[in-house]
Amino acid sequence: MQNVSNKICGMCGSSNLISDRSLGGKIVCVKCGSSFIRSKGILYSRNKNFYYFLLILLVILLVIIF
Repeated sequence: MQNVSNKICGMCGSSNLISDRSLGGKIVCVKCGSSFIRSKGILYSRNKNFYYFLLILLVILLVIIF
C-alpha cells in the first residue's frame, strides 16, 4: 500500500490509496475502487466548515457596515 500524503480520492474523499499492480501501477482508492485521484486543495474537507464560517461572518460584517 502506498501512503500518499497529498492525494485523495476524487469520488469519496478517502486518502487510503493503493498502487494496483494489475493496472500497471495505477493508483486506485481502496474504499471505492475509483482511479479518480486528486490533490488536496486549500478547501480540503476538514477545513471547509471553517471557511464557510469565515465567509458567513464576512457577509454579516459587510451587511452591518453598509
